[in-house]
Amino acid sequence: MTRSRRAGIVSCLGLLALGLFACAGPGGGDGAGTKVLVTLHNYRIAQRFELASESHTDRVTYYSSARDDAARKVQTDEVMSAFLRELERLGLGTHARTGRAPSTATGDVIRWGLEVSSGERQVHWLVGTGSKAEDWQAFERCRDTFLQLYNSTVSYQTVENQSGKQFFDERAQASSQKGGR
Repeated sequence: MTRSRRAGIVSCLGLLALGLFACAGPGGGDGAGTKVLVTLHNYRIAQRFELASESHTDRVTYYSSARDDAARKVQTDEVMSAFLRELERLGLGTHARTGRAPSTATGDVIRWGLEVSSGERQVHWLVGTGSKAEDWQAFERCRDTFLQLYNSTVSYQTVENQSGKQFFDERAQASSQKGGR
């Protein structure tokens, strides 16, 4: 296990512990009521993942409606607040630019993007073929922390699927054909 992965796992565990501590305390704690949406873009394979706070997306309403994809997962306000603090600690604030990230990228210049909407604030961070090694490493720490929280967040999304079990075969094949940094 690389030092970067080990640090990411420790960061994620700390983030989850902060979230659990915040959930155990009295109401009105840090992050309650803040509308947060964090989106991770993998431009090489046109894939996106979203983590939203409960104040941003009502969990029951969202998961009850059929959707074309299951990219969004809803997490508590407290966990999302702790997650934003962790992203800042890992370098988001140093690299982020004001505004939204592009929804798609043409060519092979931009590889990954991270977009954060928190209240009225909206910033993004892009990395690609021209990014410095240090920028890639900082981004990868944020990306890995995002994915660890995303993968540990339970969701029961209803998805529109006209192709039956073939849907999973097509997604797996598309993922294996593309990829890389």
